[in-house]
Parts: sequence; structure tokens; C-alpha cells
Amino acid sequence: MTVTLSTAYFPPIEWLSYVVQSGDWALEAHEHFQKQSFRSRMLIHGPNGVQFLSVPIDRGVKDITCTKISYSENWVKDHLKAIETAYANAPYFEVLFEDVRGLLSKKYATLWELNAATINLFMEWMELPTSIVTTVGFQNTTSNIDARAIHPKLLTEVIFPEYHQVFKHKNGFAHNLSGLDLFFNLGRGSWDYLHELKLQPPINTDDLNEPIL
Repeated sequence: MTVTLSTAYFPPIEWLSYVVQSGDWALEAHEHFQKQSFRSRMLIHGPNGVQFLSVPIDRGVKDITCTKISYSENWVKDHLKAIETAYANAPYFEVLFEDVRGLLSKKYATLWELNAATINLFMEWMELPTSIVTTVGFQNTTSNIDARAIHPKLLTEVIFPEYHQVFKHKNGFAHNLSGLDLFFNLGRGSWDYLHELKLQPPINTDDLNEPIL
């Protein structure tokens, strides 16, 4: 199956499962930036529950491939600290965290470039090809499986089997977090989890994706 996805910052588990289970996938390169979406934020599970980590961007540019990142605040330090606080006691944290630190220590001009780096890191961890294919134009409907609607504020019908999480004993199980949660906790077992997840097509994306005209 071929899947169309929107770009994402350290993409969530549902997003990654589509990649693992698809024969081909492509990133939507002809939409506008959408605030409060996985395009610029990820979810992690910390001591106080689920936490949003957002990348500050320049709202003056709507084109998703040209949306600039703001480094006026030290959000990189905040993100690294939050990730370390959440996962320092996870089984695979020490093995993988330096890759995350190295990635975020670099400066990226655009959100698209940053997200591509996080996506490629996940691909490397799963030993999958790191070449990213993009769409050639925006389509409201597509013959591909359309997963562009994956969004932190939309309920998903996917059932996420529970796995070990550092603060599960305190906060309960949190589902569909950033793939970081899965990799830090399951390591190579993440592949089996993503492959076996029973996916449900997201809702129609007409109201979620604004094309670039």
C-alpha cells in the first residue's frame, strides 16, 4: 500500500506504523503549516503525565517546506531536558539519547529540514531507507491511503497495546506518543509493535490540510 503523510517532529507511533506497514510512503510537500499539529510538536510521557514539546516557528511563512524555525529562545535545551527527565530510566535511553542530542544540537533553517532529520533518525534506528519521497502537488483526495489527518487533537480508532513506560505506574499508560517513547522503552522490539499495530484510516483531511495555491 502507498501512504501519504504530513511531515512531523519526531513522529508519533501511529505515523511510524503506517511507514513500517506500507510498501511506499510520501510526505505532503504542498500544504500550509498547521499550528498545534504533529508538524511542530511531539508528545512525551514525563513524571507529570503527557507533555507537549513544540518547536517555535515564524508564522509569517505558510508554505510547509519554507516555514522557518525561531531560535530566539533556547527551546532545544528545554526539549533535551524534558526528554532526559522523561526517559533517563528507560531501558534503551543511554543507547539512543546521544543520537537525539546530536540531531537537536544542529541548527536547521526550516521546520521541514528539522523534521526530515528526525524522520531519518527513526528510519536509521529501524534500518529502513532514509530517502524521503514527497508529493508533486496537493490533492484533497488521493488514491493512496491518506494519513495526513493524524493529529494530536483528533481521536484515533487505533487500539494501542500497552507496553512498558517509565511513569506508567504513576500516570497510567499513554498512547500514540512520539516514537521516542517507543524506542526508548522497547528498543528493537519497537519494530514488532509498529508492524503488528492494527491501523484504522484517519478521518478525511479536507478540513485539516490547506493547499498551497
